Amino acid sequence: MAGEQRRIAVDLTPLRTSRAFRTLFLARSISVFGIGFLVVALPIQVYRLTGSTAMVATVATVIGISAFAGTLIGGPAADHYDRRAVIVSSRAAATLGFAVLAVNAMLPEPRLWVILLCAVVDGVTGGVSETALVAAVPGLIPPDRLAAGAALMALTADLGHMAAPALAGLLIAWLDVAANYWLAAGAGLVTTLLLARLGRMKAERDPAETPFRAALSGVRFVAGHRIVGATLLIGCVTMLLSGWNVLIPEYVSEVLHGGETTAGLLFAAPAAGAVLGSLTSGWTGSIRRGGQVIFVATFVSATGLAGAGLVASTVVVFTGLAAHGAGRVVSDIARFAVVQANTPDEFRGRVSGLWTAQLTIALSLGAVVAGGIASAVPARAAFLVYGVGGCLATVTLWWLLTTLRTLDDRAPAPR
Repeated sequence: MAGEQRRIAVDLTPLRTSRAFRTLFLARSISVFGIGFLVVALPIQVYRLTGSTAMVATVATVIGISAFAGTLIGGPAADHYDRRAVIVSSRAAATLGFAVLAVNAMLPEPRLWVILLCAVVDGVTGGVSETALVAAVPGLIPPDRLAAGAALMALTADLGHMAAPALAGLLIAWLDVAANYWLAAGAGLVTTLLLARLGRMKAERDPAETPFRAALSGVRFVAGHRIVGATLLIGCVTMLLSGWNVLIPEYVSEVLHGGETTAGLLFAAPAAGAVLGSLTSGWTGSIRRGGQVIFVATFVSATGLAGAGLVASTVVVFTGLAAHGAGRVVSDIARFAVVQANTPDEFRGRVSGLWTAQLTIALSLGAVVAGGIASAVPARAAFLVYGVGGCLATVTLWWLLTTLRTLDDRAPAPR
């Protein structure tokens, strides 16, 4: 029984065996927690200054577009320069931006243009550092522990998304938004100092290749590689299913007849499912057929959304959304392991850039799809239609992507 529990529980081997991975894990945990305070403070401050939800959305859009640009910059940079230097310099710049936000918030009349400028800095630096970080992980742990490493990194993000926002609201009520910005800046400083302790992470590359040509060669590599390309393609389903939060306000009001408490509970449900999925991900380290795990987990994620719309019950909706979150995180873990195991080190930065770009634009693209569905069907049917669409897309790709479906880690990897 103890052996089974160890096999199911999250695999801590990367933390025990790799000092560099421990440092990276700790740094990212602190960074995610600090940014959790930032993402609550920004919209609250912007709304206070402008009284406009549209302006709040504008700031969020600026961050999203800037982060996408950061991933496009970060990919070639991570393959062209020392990855530690890329991560440290971008986190240091982000920390400076957080401090500027804090000083601006303490002014008698905070400036909106300063917030917008810092939003650009936050987005670009976040995209660059996350891309370089993803590219660096495979060099710190053995190939057979990539899934375990991905699960641990996902766990930090999901725990941060659960805990930090709630604490951020309390801190704003107690000390106002400037305190949140200073806390984010402090977390950024600690993160930067920790990452600076890592050794050099120089990628193997062609020294004659310019960053622009490097970016193009990265796209050609993904398009021509039947495993890596297919894995990123199935990730598009996850992107399309990322707009579930758009459906919650109307569903809670019109179908469940609930209030803010119910909505808050449902907003937290996918993160709760994702944490559970990460904590029980030990089995992913022993999988041979990673492609099949990706398809099954993606299907579970879509089925969870469909199940959330079957019965007008808060418990049912919460359970469905939690299942969606659990399926999503297992799919992410398996996709990360498959992509990194099949990507040569010289391309890891650029492939990680495309991977991170998917995550960056997922919320925006998913919101568009979910909003379209919400406008076309009654509120009661929105989750069901959304989830069924994801199921059909997953099954279609399962039928089309034969190489990924039949992937066996013991066989030579096809290109």
